[in-house]
Amino acid sequence: MNWIFLSLIISSLLSILITIILINYQRKKKIGKSIRDDGPKSHSAKAGTPTMGGLAFLISTTFAYIIVSLIKYYRHLEFSKEGVFVLSIFILCGFIGFIDDYIGLKMKRNLGLRGWVKIGLLIAVCIYFILFSKFVLNLSTTITIPFSNKVYDIGFWYYIITSLIIMSSTNAVNLTDGLDGLAAGTSAIVLAVFTFIAFLEWTIFDIKYDIDIAVICGGAIAACVVFLWWNTPPAEIFMGDVGSFSLGGLIAASSILLKQEILLIVIGGIFVAEALSVIIQVACFKISKKRVFKMAPIHHHFELMGWPEVKVITRFWLICFLFSSLGFFLYYLKFLD
Repeated sequence: MNWIFLSLIISSLLSILITIILINYQRKKKIGKSIRDDGPKSHSAKAGTPTMGGLAFLISTTFAYIIVSLIKYYRHLEFSKEGVFVLSIFILCGFIGFIDDYIGLKMKRNLGLRGWVKIGLLIAVCIYFILFSKFVLNLSTTITIPFSNKVYDIGFWYYIITSLIIMSSTNAVNLTDGLDGLAAGTSAIVLAVFTFIAFLEWTIFDIKYDIDIAVICGGAIAACVVFLWWNTPPAEIFMGDVGSFSLGGLIAASSILLKQEILLIVIGGIFVAEALSVIIQVACFKISKKRVFKMAPIHHHFELMGWPEVKVITRFWLICFLFSSLGFFLYYLKFLD
């Protein structure tokens, strides 16, 4: 537990420093986010707000993990490839988001990378994931059924499923990042559950590398919570795709390494709902030329219903907490047998 707390402290302090630097630098250079023309009209006032705050997540969490790992290795000669692997997915997904944000700022437009380019880069990350997990980690290709002792080895299909998890998780968190503080708050809640799971797996089942996953997730939680100081409405800085993609990648990698692939659907239920709302909206419009929601993702639907932004965000945080609590309860059932 001390390693997790140390990561929290280091990441918090670094995140404060980095976020302040990012805000001041972008204000000085008059750099800011461009707002989509097809979004809610009330969001037009947010144009010019500093962005790429997700760099604070990446840098602070990475340094926190490195420092904790060096101290842990010096004291106990313990080191895990799995921890480095999870961190690498976190960084690679964040790098894709960074490129997208950078192009958007450089070209002074909301759209950075084209959709097919993002998908191509995410596929490259998935290929890296498959090769590393298969030939370096020898990661089991089993799927565990929640609240039961049933485990199924699905062979090569496991890599297809995990690739879909990575791609869907990064895009789902990215879709959720549409209101000030929404993605940071919900991601912190979801990562908190995976931190608890990793800690329990480490203490009860003595899975050594799970403490490293808890350290990384703990560092990201601290960065998200600190970031909310400047990201709550009205936001002084946005996380950008560098933040949403990195957090989505971390959530996906953590769930896979902790063998909670199915439970991710419940724990990250708020992200599933956001992604499904877009799929439903697009599918229904193409089939019937009618829209199910006033606007997708679904948080914009409630905005256009007249809910204040703060109310939408707070209620989505509460829903996320309920989903995550249910997911943790389902996980904990195995200890009650």
